[in-house]
Amino acid sequence: MKVDYLIIGQGLAGSLLAYELQKAGKSCFVIDNPKQVKASEVAAGVVNPVVFRRLTKSWLIDDLYPQLRKTYAELEKHFEVKLFYPLKIKKVFGNGEADFWQKKWNENNLQDYLEASPDKQPHPFVKAEFGMGTVAESGRVDLKQLVKKMQHQLKQRQLIRLEKLNFEALKLEENQVCYRDICAEKILFCEGHAVSENPFFETLRFRHTKGELLRIKTENYRGNFILNKGMFLMPEGEQLYRLGATYDWDDLSLKTTTQARQELQEKLATVFTDQYLVVDQQAGIRPTAHDRRPVMGLHPQHPQVGIFNGLGSKGAMLGPYFARQFAAFLCGEISELHTEVTINRYFKNQKDG
Repeated sequence: MKVDYLIIGQGLAGSLLAYELQKAGKSCFVIDNPKQVKASEVAAGVVNPVVFRRLTKSWLIDDLYPQLRKTYAELEKHFEVKLFYPLKIKKVFGNGEADFWQKKWNENNLQDYLEASPDKQPHPFVKAEFGMGTVAESGRVDLKQLVKKMQHQLKQRQLIRLEKLNFEALKLEENQVCYRDICAEKILFCEGHAVSENPFFETLRFRHTKGELLRIKTENYRGNFILNKGMFLMPEGEQLYRLGATYDWDDLSLKTTTQARQELQEKLATVFTDQYLVVDQQAGIRPTAHDRRPVMGLHPQHPQVGIFNGLGSKGAMLGPYFARQFAAFLCGEISELHTEVTINRYFKNQKDG
C-alpha cells in the first residue's frame, strides 16, 4: 500500500492530524497500539481559557479558541455526534479573591471569557462564602467519543492496523519510509507518552505527568456547570460527574491509588456538601514536554520522520489549532511552525552546526 502519511498513534493528536490531512486531500494509514491506554480515553477534556493562579489568558487562547470551536463543530457534523459541550466554570472564591478577579478582568483584557461580577447567588450543596467567579466561554470535549468515532471510520475504510509498531520492521529510504507492506512519504509519530521509547526522539525532553480522576454519582446535586477550587467537578449527565485531577511526576504507572482518591475527595469536601458514590477511578499519562509546549515538526536528520506530541493537560484546546498548523506545514501551505512548538528547539546545535 502506498499512502502520503503513515500515522503512529490514534489518540487525540493522531485523530486530529489524520482528520486535517484527509481534509486536505492527503491519504493516511494509521497504526495504533491497542494495549496502550491513551490520555484521551481518561482525560476530562476541560476547556478553560484562563490561568486561575495568575488570572491571565491561557497561552495563545485568542487563536486557539476560534479554531477549537470550528474544528469540533466540523467533527460533530462529520461524525454526526455531539463532542463539544459549552459549560460555564464557577471558581469558588477565597477571602479577597473577588476583588482580585474584577481587577484582573480589566487589566488582562479577559472580557471575552469571564464575567466581571462575582456570582453571589446560593447554589445548593456548594460552599461559597465569598461568591464565585464565572468563566463564560468554557466547556468540555468528549475526547473518548472523538477517538472512538475516528477509529470506527478508519476501520470501515481499512486504513488502520491495531498493533504495536516494531521499529526493526521500519525502513527509511531516501524519499519515503516503509513499514512491512506500507510505504509513505512520511511517518508521523503521535504516540503520546510512548514517545519516550522512540529511538528517533531520544534527545527530546519530556516530563510526562500521571493524572487520576474519579467518576461520582451525586445524591441530590444537579449543578450544570464545572465547579472549581483546586480541583474540578464536571457534569456528564444523569447525576454523574468527573472529579479531577491529580498531578504526579514520579509514578508513571497506570495503577489507580488510594492516595489520589483521598486527595480529590478532600479537596471536594472543602466546597461540596452533598452525598455521593464513587463509581469509577481512572489513571492516565499526559504526554508533556519539559516546557509544557507541544512538540511538532520533522526530524532534522530524517526529514521522512515527523512528530506531533506533548499536548499535555490542555490537549482539548491545543490539539485543533496545532493539528491544523502541522497539516498546513506538511502540505506546503506554510513554511514555518510556531517557534515555541517546533521540534527544532531540541536540535539547535545540529541545525546551526
